[in-house]
Amino acid sequence: MTSMYFNNTIAERDMDLLFAESVSTDHEFCRLLVDKTDLKGKSFQVSKVELSKSDSALGESDITVVLEIEGRKYGFLVEDKIDAIAMPEQHERYIKRGRKGISSGDYDDFRVFIFCPKKYRESNDEAKLYEHFLSYEDCLEHFAAKSDPLSVFRHEQLEQAISKAKSPYNPNVDEKANAFLRQYISYQKEHYPALDLSTKEDKNGWWTDFRTGLNDAYITHKIREGFVDLTLQRAAEKTDLAKIIADWARHHKIPVTDVLKTKSSTMLRIRVPQLDIEKGFDAVDKDELNQCFDTVKEWTDFVNMVKMMYAITEN
Repeated sequence: MTSMYFNNTIAERDMDLLFAESVSTDHEFCRLLVDKTDLKGKSFQVSKVELSKSDSALGESDITVVLEIEGRKYGFLVEDKIDAIAMPEQHERYIKRGRKGISSGDYDDFRVFIFCPKKYRESNDEAKLYEHFLSYEDCLEHFAAKSDPLSVFRHEQLEQAISKAKSPYNPNVDEKANAFLRQYISYQKEHYPALDLSTKEDKNGWWTDFRTGLNDAYITHKIREGFVDLTLQRAAEKTDLAKIIADWARHHKIPVTDVLKTKSSTMLRIRVPQLDIEKGFDAVDKDELNQCFDTVKEWTDFVNMVKMMYAITEN
């Protein structure tokens, strides 16, 4: 296939969306999952697909698929990895969420999966604990056999994700930072659900990233430092334009304090309260935490306004 699609910042959230859409719209792709289990060959119907299903105590399932098979409902709980570190007991939390789903009546039984490149699983002991495994390479082969535009798109995205994947490593994981992050994510989902948080629970929780309506702009909350930065990618040589944007933002009562240049990007910064991760999430002043999330929302709304104005001028 000739490549026509490029995602220079491809992340696991992008892959989550690809897999969720594929399960929902491509029956034979969903068949790949079913046939990896003891339910192989059985007829099925997809009744629900949910992204980032979260539990405040047990964390998050990347993708949850509910299938109806022979009069019973089965939950397929999927962990998706490109190259991020695997957190200790992450698989066990999937098992606990699956059991909780049975207790709450979401489904009658469940299966736990990991989707990842083959070399990720080969070099990661935590990844090997998952009972069912669908490799990115299996998915790539599936879409390579199709010629419709959506399958071509999915094939190219998978190729780029596999290319990005590297042999996982075992860095020093800060358990306090990750415990903080899990509660931070839960709080955001409950109180600021419209924000598009891309950081997952398996990251050290010092910085969190949020998507915006523009592919080349994202927001980072630097929790310990007390900054919320809007990063304009590939704009390092456009500092003057960034300063104009900053002035425009200030005119709209967004308190930009700094315009910073990195090797390839430009950042517009707003200062917010510093949050003490070491003391734990429960010790955080919630008014200060809300101020941080409100600032992320300000940046998100600002970018969406810029996008809308650009669309109007283009038309």
